[in-house]
Amino acid sequence: MFNKTIKIIIGIIILALVAFAIFLFKDTENNNGNGGSENIVNRLPESENIASILEELKNNHPEFSASQLEFYRETAKSDKEIIKLCKGRGDENDCIASVAFIKGESAVCGEIENSKIRIECANAILQRLGVEKIDKCWSFDGYDLMHCLRNIFVMYDKPEDCLNLKSEKTQQVCESVFYYEIAFIQHDGELCKKITNEKLNQYCFENAGGKFPDSDNDGLTDYEEINKYHTDPANPDTDGDGYTDGDEVKNGFNPLGEGKLKF
Repeated sequence: MFNKTIKIIIGIIILALVAFAIFLFKDTENNNGNGGSENIVNRLPESENIASILEELKNNHPEFSASQLEFYRETAKSDKEIIKLCKGRGDENDCIASVAFIKGESAVCGEIENSKIRIECANAILQRLGVEKIDKCWSFDGYDLMHCLRNIFVMYDKPEDCLNLKSEKTQQVCESVFYYEIAFIQHDGELCKKITNEKLNQYCFENAGGKFPDSDNDGLTDYEEINKYHTDPANPDTDGDGYTDGDEVKNGFNPLGEGKLKF
């Protein structure tokens, strides 16, 4: 009687283990196949419809075959490294660029050996997501802001690389990042004048040269003249009254005309 009971218990345990194994197998199969596609797709860009991204990719590259596009789509769904999945294919560079485009990950473009395709890859992603990415950076200040922006344009090496961006806003910010870097390396505050965004312009003047330039030697730095007093940094006497802008500010007068300084 005792042995019979043990056999029944062991049988129940075996059946339970088999049922659990079957459940795990089906769950894994669903996650790797069509059954789990919804969860996988959710790891793709949430702000955009994946179908529209694929359509844009197809329009940009009419030479891609249906099988290529399908492979790129499936690769974008995978959690595996893009490079490993594309490596060894005849279209390896196009594969990396296309999957990076679908996922919106411009940093992946850096893995492309062909420089032309690498830049095209970054341009395509920034064309679609550049403004959105830049807007997120404005919540930062100082170094954190510049670091955030630099990461967006990590694929570019010089200001000229920004010229292919169709968005004027994205292009200007891209160029500003490089003007700042060059100004900082060369300790040349003059390059900061090329930065039109006030926040980036100020950061550049504060950090690029260690000492703000005073192009017209009137006692006011170029940064003060451009951003605070709105005088001409190339003219020591902006209002032409015979007194330098610096002397007028020092004595409390308006360097732009008659009257006391109101700044």
